[in-house]
Amino acid sequence: MKKYYLLLILLVASLKMSAQFGYGSFNFCGDYYWSVEAGVGISTISGLEGASAKEGFYIGFHSFIPIDYDKFDLRSGFSYTSAGANVEGFKNPLVIHSLNFPLAFHYRPVSNFQVFAGGEMGTNLFGKLPSNVDNPNSLDDFEFMDTFTFLDAGILFGGGLILFDSLDINVSYLLGMTNISKVESQDWKKNILRVSVGYSFRDW
Repeated sequence: MKKYYLLLILLVASLKMSAQFGYGSFNFCGDYYWSVEAGVGISTISGLEGASAKEGFYIGFHSFIPIDYDKFDLRSGFSYTSAGANVEGFKNPLVIHSLNFPLAFHYRPVSNFQVFAGGEMGTNLFGKLPSNVDNPNSLDDFEFMDTFTFLDAGILFGGGLILFDSLDINVSYLLGMTNISKVESQDWKKNILRVSVGYSFRDW
């Protein structure tokens, strides 16, 4: 239960920081706007033997600071993804609860289409090792920091459609660049394909 409290505290703290960034003493632009999106994250762990894609829940909150009012924004925020991988020979998948902090340049070549690219810092908060045991209190629970690094980083890119000025349909891909395993002989990288529907509070 303590692990879920930690996740909740981090989410609330990140939301508060985002609000201060947009409306407090660090307000860079009066036309700042923000968005919320939710969807599915299809993840896998490259370098993990027998790993295949696993579906999980994704939700994200993003702020946009205009650089050029017609085309360019700086896109930041935070998101949660239930990441991991299915592993051959195991009934239950590897599960990684990940809170992520993207920072990207956001470009609209036309009014109803957007692309973005940048980086993302991730946190591997807690999770479960792959197992054949259904009992959630069994040995497939583990002390996450003993197996995985707390932080990881990747390259983020994606794009999507803008409908009715506020409805966003986005596809993005996070390409992991750092090893998330603490074992030196292993080179595991977290990769996530996200498909989401969101609402942006724009005032164009």
